[in-house]
Amino acid sequence: MTPSRRRRHRSFRWQAGFAGLLSAGLLVSPVGAADDQEGLPNASVTDTALPPPANGAANVITQAAVASGVLACAARVDQVAKFLTAGGTANNFLLFLPAVARDQHIVSTSVEVGNKEVPVAYASADFAPGMANGCGAIYESVVYWPGKCTEIAAKQFGGLRKGPNLGKFILSLDAGGGARIFLMPAGNAGCVAIKKELL
Repeated sequence: MTPSRRRRHRSFRWQAGFAGLLSAGLLVSPVGAADDQEGLPNASVTDTALPPPANGAANVITQAAVASGVLACAARVDQVAKFLTAGGTANNFLLFLPAVARDQHIVSTSVEVGNKEVPVAYASADFAPGMANGCGAIYESVVYWPGKCTEIAAKQFGGLRKGPNLGKFILSLDAGGGARIFLMPAGNAGCVAIKKELL
């Protein structure tokens, strides 16, 4: 491990835990996290590796973040985590945490998710305190679909407007607000859909 990699490794603490649930709707629906919940209460927390909480309780990702000292973004973490983990099954998550002053720095989470329609998918979210809206966030979800990207655009995202392409191969779709969906060819007959939303 190089010195720079050692420094980066020391600067973050990875915490693994069981997350709650995720729906394919996150990956195929133009609805964004910003449309779901507005004034969320501050999350309550107990421990990190907990089973999925009961309805209305703080998401387990939120619980882990708050237990680790992430307080200013607790409501935003809970909003996004519940959106990313609503209605399916999830396996594990990682928290990327700065070594000091965690409530004053950007933090990130990565989640493996899936359900009957989508056996495995990846989602990530980043949270930044001290923004004009209290806590800024951005999330991405990534899923593989069999089929050409033009077909996936029509079948899964037919209601969305076409946006500007990213170069020669990656299509983009405008999901409204701060959300876009990117479609990238994968192999000869597959497509990776990446949904990205800024909150």
